[in-house]
Amino acid sequence: MVSRVRVERETCETARAMDANLVGGEVAKPKREFPYSNWGPWAAVLAVFAALAVGLFLSVPALIVGSQEGKVEALFPPDYSTGASFDKGDATALAVDSKTSRLFVDHESEVRVFGAFGEEVGGATITGIEDSRGLAFDPLRRTLFVAEQGPGRIISYAVGRGSPKKIGVLDTTGMPPSLRGFEPERLAVAPGIGGFYAIDAAAGAVLRFDGKGDYQRRLEVPVGSSPGTLDLGSGDNDIAVDTAPGAGRGDVFVLSGKGDGKVLAFSSTGRFLWELEPESGDEFASLAVDGLGRLWIAEPNGDTYEYGRASGATAPERSGREIEAGSAPSAVVFAGSGHVFVARELDGTLTTAGSIISQLGTELGFLLVPLALASMFGAKGMPEILRRLGFRSFKRSAFGWMALAFVLYLGFTILYSLLITEPKQKDIAESFGPTIVQVLLIVIAAPIAEETCFRGMLFGGLREKLPRLVAALITGLIFGGLHALTGVTAVPPLIVFGFVLALLYERTGSVLPGILLHMLNNSIALLGQ
Repeated sequence: MVSRVRVERETCETARAMDANLVGGEVAKPKREFPYSNWGPWAAVLAVFAALAVGLFLSVPALIVGSQEGKVEALFPPDYSTGASFDKGDATALAVDSKTSRLFVDHESEVRVFGAFGEEVGGATITGIEDSRGLAFDPLRRTLFVAEQGPGRIISYAVGRGSPKKIGVLDTTGMPPSLRGFEPERLAVAPGIGGFYAIDAAAGAVLRFDGKGDYQRRLEVPVGSSPGTLDLGSGDNDIAVDTAPGAGRGDVFVLSGKGDGKVLAFSSTGRFLWELEPESGDEFASLAVDGLGRLWIAEPNGDTYEYGRASGATAPERSGREIEAGSAPSAVVFAGSGHVFVARELDGTLTTAGSIISQLGTELGFLLVPLALASMFGAKGMPEILRRLGFRSFKRSAFGWMALAFVLYLGFTILYSLLITEPKQKDIAESFGPTIVQVLLIVIAAPIAEETCFRGMLFGGLREKLPRLVAALITGLIFGGLHALTGVTAVPPLIVFGFVLALLYERTGSVLPGILLHMLNNSIALLGQ
């Protein structure tokens, strides 16, 4: 009799539990331990890509509101705070004819010519060019040189009052066998006896040619010099020559790779002089020499700094003068009148409004998809949705785990910097305009959105089926990998950051400590930019 009653009671409880499950209740499992999600690994991984897709879709208005075009700007002395813009489209190089005040602008498939007031000179455009990357104007012979990297040749044009006339082609004929893969990039004219320098991207060298176009020698860092290499980048170098009277006349300055690159100097005879690396947190984008022989170096964020005139084997230092040349400068050149011409590669970049919209769209994608996924898998109401994504209270001991996680991440980053390379990410903060907006988007919104998506949703789903360390590693790999577009060298540290944040989430039972730690890290990064 007792056995029959027990069986009937268990049958009724099972039926009530099944009914509760069918309507989305939690009677069958009233208290769920970590992980709180129940969507599993595959749904979690697919939802991350869905969040990216939603973010891209929500960012489409940014292209309509804030898409920019490349342009060339003229900045006027003495303080270069005023100017005028002209031309459209990204330009790779500039050259100036100071006698006629003409400006030559290289657009890879054509060279446009502008007069002293920024008006395009009708009929002077040079067309039929293939993959041009560099210009140089020789005032002695009234000759414009155009470097075509793809075909591997330099074309010379006679420049007068009318249209430039093609007068010669320089290719691998007469060059040493080691230079038969000639890929000329940026050019610069040598003063006095004439001739020009060409950066050869294929050989990773700077080549010297005489006024007739005959090859003379290559500029090299002597063996044993620190670091002992030009280390030229691919399509992202620059070169300038000091043409002013004085002791430094004829010195050659080479930007060896934009961004993380350095500037190397050579004398007019080809002797290596010195090397200059960007200061911590800075990058080099382009360089120029003014009419007094002073070196100017432009940075990607738009500041162009004066480094003064070099003295022999001693590298110059910043003088304190600077020019706000605008972001993304691809070329800077000084005219004889003191004007500064700046070519800015803005095609595909966004205005401040566009950048803000794009960032908001991305962060909304990282928030909305996890909320929707939790709702699809049975969470009823916003409080329950947030709890399933890890928004729960935590104990005081969580602060100790936060400190440990940060020390582990910081320790790895230091070792990575010392043993491999310094991690660098693209500086996106300035594109958001005012500091308060930068703080809201980078320090507050981004950590909340990313922790919700990658730790609350992704790691929570992976932990349904996978061991803790495996789930944390996968989370870190996806988190770090998706940041590759902002800087490849920063990916390994970010993988470790994502890994320790996942472990912190499991250890504390809440994503809130991870959000706070993420906010701290982004605050430090923002202050360092």
